[in-house]
Amino acid sequence: MQTIAVALEHRPYAIHVGHGILPRLGELCRAAGLGRQVALITDHTVAGLHLGPAATGLREAGFKVTEVLFAGTDSAKNLRTAEEIFGQLIRAGLDRKAWVLALGGGVVGDLAGFVAATFLRGIPFVQVPTTIVAQVDASIGGKTGVNHALGKNLIGAFHQPRLVCIDTALLHTLPRRELVAGLAEVVKHALIRDAALFAFLEKNIEKAASLELAPDQLDWLIAANARIKAAVVVADEKESQLRAILNYGHTIGHAIESASQYGYLHGEAVILGMIGAGEIALQRGMWPAAERERQDQLLARLGVPPGLGRLSADLIAERTRTDKKRLDGRHRFVLARCIGQVEIVDGISDGEVRAAVEYVQRQHP
Repeated sequence: MQTIAVALEHRPYAIHVGHGILPRLGELCRAAGLGRQVALITDHTVAGLHLGPAATGLREAGFKVTEVLFAGTDSAKNLRTAEEIFGQLIRAGLDRKAWVLALGGGVVGDLAGFVAATFLRGIPFVQVPTTIVAQVDASIGGKTGVNHALGKNLIGAFHQPRLVCIDTALLHTLPRRELVAGLAEVVKHALIRDAALFAFLEKNIEKAASLELAPDQLDWLIAANARIKAAVVVADEKESQLRAILNYGHTIGHAIESASQYGYLHGEAVILGMIGAGEIALQRGMWPAAERERQDQLLARLGVPPGLGRLSADLIAERTRTDKKRLDGRHRFVLARCIGQVEIVDGISDGEVRAAVEYVQRQHP
């Protein structure tokens, strides 16, 4: 098992990464000094796969577990679902020494974290991510939130987890579509921060997407991405500047999710969003065509989701205007300089955004 320190000044915590560490969950949570009462929040799919071992391990370690299940879809990640969960926690008698455990993908982590951030004005929570996108990105950094009908993740809070436990063996239960969507965030990390990781993916993307990597290689890949995310979070916890680079591909990606009524998985939309961001950077002369081609070829090998041509370019462009990074009514985009280096650019015009969306639609109708 590898342990990565997230060395935040006021709320440091550990990320444990290992193949087959779920049976140690109770032991790891007890070592973190958590209270006896825990609300284990998960979705129906994950419950059928992993709830039993997780809950059993916690109970054997002396915790009193309240199991909370919800639909686990982006369309269910809203205030209405949060209110229903609050009711379950109140009826179960959870107090301020209680804590929340999020067992699942990014949707579960976002919603459970939001519940923990707001229930009784904030109680601790632990992330046990079960998808690639959650293991390398969503579970780390304390972003919690729910969706609104007008946009994704517009309601939320920063609330750092007390602990993150990543069992890479759980990834073998995922369908290929989820694996591909998760690897989009791995490619994103390489593009923004690590050219050597990008080169590794150029050699191994098919093996990664099929989980044909050896357990130690898979642990290395997940841990490498967790370190990238943790380093950025430590440098900029509340996304005042640097942390925004983690949103590469997300401005257009979130707009596609919203415009499609979440018909795309998050990672699928980010793939399309990275292609769009690459086009804006190319048209602005920010990065060489050869670098953009490397990005797009790797994404093509990973798998670009079809069907974007069926959506309205106007609607997608309109939805980018609700992006949280907008300042003074202007678009703020993360754009690439080269593989492994990006920068935050203000003042991207509506016309540039629409042209980029139309480019992606032509390339991947």
